[in-house]
Amino acid sequence: MRFSFLQLILALTILGSSLAEGSGAQPILDKRVSINRTGLELKKILTELEQKYKVNFVYSPALINVDDKIDLKFRDTPLSEVLKQLLDKKELYFEVSGDVIVIRNTKTSGNYPVLPKEVSPPAEIPVSGRITDEKGDPVPGVTINIKGSTKGTVSDPDGKYQLTVLTGNETLVFKFVGYKTQEISLDTRRQLNVSLEPDVTSLNEVAVVAYGIQKKESLVASISTVNVRDVKQAAPRSLTNALAGKVSGLISVQRSGEPGYDDAQFWIRGISTFGAGASPLVLVDGVERPISNIEPEEIATISVLKDAAATSVYGVRGANGVILVTTRRGSTQKPAISFKLEQGSNRPTRLQDYVDGPTWLTLYNEAQLATNPSFVTPYTPAIIDKYRSGEDPYLYPNVDWLDLILKDHANNQRANLNVTGGSDMSKYFISAGYYQEDGIWKGDNLNAYNTNAKVKRYNFRANVDVNLNKYTELSLGLGGILVTSNYPGTSSGNIWSTIQNNTPIGYSPTYPDPANPGKSLYGGISSLINPYAQLTGTGFITEWRNNIQTDLTLRHDLSRFVKGLTIQGKFAFDGYNYHNINQIRSYLANSDQVDKYFASGRDAAGNLILSRLVTGKADLGFSKAAGGNRRIYVQANIDYSRSFGKHDVKALLLYNQQDYQDADATDAISALPFRLQGVVSRLSYGYNNRYFLEVSAGYNGSENFSPGHRYGLFPAVAAGWIVSQESFFKNNISWIEYLKLRGSWGIKGNDQIGGRRFAYLTTVGGGNGSYTFGIDANNGFGGRGEDQWGADLTWEKEREVDLGLETRFLNGFNIQADVFKRHRKGIFLQRASLPATLGLQNNPYGNLGEMENKGFEATVEYRARVGALDATFRGNYTYARNKLLNTDQPDYLYNYQNRVGKRYNQPFGLIALGLFQDQQDIANSPVQQFGAVRPGDIKYMDYNNDGVVNAYDQVAIGNPAVPQSIYGFGTTLALKGFDFSVFFQGNGSASFTLGGTGWYPFQGGGLIGNLNVNSLDRWTPDNPRQDALFPRLSFGSNTNNYQTSTWWQRDAAYIRLKTAELGYTLPKSLTKRLKINTLRVYASGLNLYTWSKFKFWDPELGSANGGAYPIQKTFNFGVNLNL
Repeated sequence: MRFSFLQLILALTILGSSLAEGSGAQPILDKRVSINRTGLELKKILTELEQKYKVNFVYSPALINVDDKIDLKFRDTPLSEVLKQLLDKKELYFEVSGDVIVIRNTKTSGNYPVLPKEVSPPAEIPVSGRITDEKGDPVPGVTINIKGSTKGTVSDPDGKYQLTVLTGNETLVFKFVGYKTQEISLDTRRQLNVSLEPDVTSLNEVAVVAYGIQKKESLVASISTVNVRDVKQAAPRSLTNALAGKVSGLISVQRSGEPGYDDAQFWIRGISTFGAGASPLVLVDGVERPISNIEPEEIATISVLKDAAATSVYGVRGANGVILVTTRRGSTQKPAISFKLEQGSNRPTRLQDYVDGPTWLTLYNEAQLATNPSFVTPYTPAIIDKYRSGEDPYLYPNVDWLDLILKDHANNQRANLNVTGGSDMSKYFISAGYYQEDGIWKGDNLNAYNTNAKVKRYNFRANVDVNLNKYTELSLGLGGILVTSNYPGTSSGNIWSTIQNNTPIGYSPTYPDPANPGKSLYGGISSLINPYAQLTGTGFITEWRNNIQTDLTLRHDLSRFVKGLTIQGKFAFDGYNYHNINQIRSYLANSDQVDKYFASGRDAAGNLILSRLVTGKADLGFSKAAGGNRRIYVQANIDYSRSFGKHDVKALLLYNQQDYQDADATDAISALPFRLQGVVSRLSYGYNNRYFLEVSAGYNGSENFSPGHRYGLFPAVAAGWIVSQESFFKNNISWIEYLKLRGSWGIKGNDQIGGRRFAYLTTVGGGNGSYTFGIDANNGFGGRGEDQWGADLTWEKEREVDLGLETRFLNGFNIQADVFKRHRKGIFLQRASLPATLGLQNNPYGNLGEMENKGFEATVEYRARVGALDATFRGNYTYARNKLLNTDQPDYLYNYQNRVGKRYNQPFGLIALGLFQDQQDIANSPVQQFGAVRPGDIKYMDYNNDGVVNAYDQVAIGNPAVPQSIYGFGTTLALKGFDFSVFFQGNGSASFTLGGTGWYPFQGGGLIGNLNVNSLDRWTPDNPRQDALFPRLSFGSNTNNYQTSTWWQRDAAYIRLKTAELGYTLPKSLTKRLKINTLRVYASGLNLYTWSKFKFWDPELGSANGGAYPIQKTFNFGVNLNL
């Protein structure tokens, strides 16, 4: 509307009065405006705003130029911002009084755009605005600080903020978890609206939790998230081997490198039970599934749920922790195609070295003479020289069994093609992958089949999400894994054991076949198996395995009825099948199906004199095995999520059921399905994005227990406090940007207790049994009664307390740390404390075991940008120490030998003091009751000072085989298209004990036993060293020297260069001309180098004599193309 000059003066008078009274202008200016006009006069625009948004403008007609035409376009924008842009170019500004907006000439005005509420000039200048995310939704809880000052504020639930500045040229810093920090100069602006950009590289901005996803800021449970990019670098065949050291809370060991059988064992926060099941529950897309053969390119997230607040909802399956893996899904975008191809080579990380034939014979003579001084050796120096010269390798062999059987390297290949995309109606992710790895076994031309280990894997996954309507979404997941494998006719463990048993001089692995020139015959002696014949002549085994994974999820949004309410249903069906074909010959030392020859000399014509010790079987045998299992999972849940001002409320109510059936069942009991059923509830509350409380519970059970003991309640409670949001903190500690404290308590369960199924049932059988009745005691009767098993058997229960801290400081450092304590009761065991006088044939079982586990863990990350260089450092550490509290074992005679109070699987042995120097040393020492001792034998401590050394002197020595701590650290650098990453992983507080054939020299007697090259480092009368690795050599079993003791115990700690990768991404200018998005080439490596005190073989194997398929190091070259 139009005003006269007199009316304008009156309006200004009213305005001055209202300003003196402190009337607020902000509500009018915050009105959201949407307007789209082209070529419209200013006064018509003002009129439209008046009519549409119920505001009044006061201005002089002289200020409005009717000839000016204006174009403007705003959507959901504050009125203040619209007026600013509308009037700025006209050199006009506006003032507010009540519901009146006065437009004035800037040449006669003071500050811009809003007059101060006081008549006098203001000491501070007010600034306000609204903060939204990438979708335009308000973001509460954003920290706004004035750069260089401790002064700041936080955005309210509507994303709005207000603060005052002194000059109007200050720089404001906007920070919020999961979004990029922004620094924006005011440049005299009084209204500053900010749109935050998601920071996809932010450390764990969201986490996958049990049955959902949650912002990490509001997370009060202890959950660690694996960086999936780290998992993809130099990825091994099995995902289980890619996790060690890359996430806090996970302790992992790999005991074999054999293709297809190289999975790692892992535990969350160590081992908390000595029952049957200590492994965590593993879920892929919410369904219990194995993860060893997942294609890394399919993975979206990996979360490790550790404390009770995170896992109690899983009830009887949550006590050992949970690993959640989610696969990738589509997004609203044009189809994006990615192709990855790798070619690699693998070889053992470390192999032990054995002595050659002449050295073996020299030590053989020494050992024989040390045992029997009157021994007359057949291996004179002249004979030994024949073995050394190689003049007749068939009569005087000098065999390097490892070189004969193992290749220098093997090959591997990996390829993946995936496409992702979608629209508002549907989204999809489709992936196909291929992996192949060859073993390091050598073959030969004696047979027409391949005996090398080889694994081929084919992966397929398709995830599709379809919006059926505005409120309903249907999600379908399909996954397929096909693995085909080939192996020798005997196991790798048997082959390695055979290598340990054989000497380098016993016989030739093969002899020329006199009847078939160019062909060979397997050599051997009657007491031993030929490792070469065992590898190449026993046939082959082929394995075919497939796993089909399907899940269907329907979600429906009920917000039109109850805001924030959704319902969801899920159905999953998985099927696993295997088919093995064994075409093999048996091969035993004295009764086998493989030809065996031995050359005893040469005849007058120089021909080998061959004796056929065994006539083998010409054809391979044939057998097959087939089986599998299937799993059905059903889930239905209701979710509620709503914010009321400063209050955030989330709730979950869920029902699930699982049915698992083993197709390999051989009896009626094992054919019955394994079933789980449960109800889950969770309530989360947050106040002002500062205080958080969560209460959760799982009520579920297992069919394996009696009806009165099948179900149980597993509650948990957790709380969190973001201290950095408090004014007292922000005003005094500016260098810490974020600090959260949290704690949790809860109860978890474990139904994987071992024992037979339905152990609560009494079984009675007739026939000859353990008990006899009748006049002549000839009626046998046996069975299992309740006193043997028990009707009240149930799951293990664990109480856990966790205290955690999360912080970000100095603009780049991130730390998450936890301390925890677990106390588990009800561990299933067979009672051992009952005396034999009770007359029980078998002692009863019960939930009697008790164990404690406590420790701490931490994750550290630092990000920085120096010029064009982006750098990231990351590291984590996990320490978990358990203690047995009750094992129902009888008390030992000496308290120091009791297992209670010690760690699970704590080694016990004698303490070695050194080696006996002479007979006087032996005479002055306590009597060792392990046979006669001589100078050079091991001397042990008489721990109980009773004058003799025997089993009562064994004490806890070293550490268990599973490491007590594990850690990892690394860095990633990126500069002008180049990227380089390196990651180290190690463990500590782990031990193993050396021993067995292949380590103890000549333990087996005769021509048995390979010798480690380190056996040269021994005690001899001429060199009586106390620091020798081996005591004096002896022939046959030396009971005294082969006692379990600190002499043979070794530290298994190591640090390994786990992965390294160097890559280069072609510049955009080049890829644009090639009409591709990105092209990256790279070289990577896995298990590249290991540092450890133990040098003889890879310490992670944990082998007593190195007799295991070695862990592999891998070198890869690859290319990654994105279209």
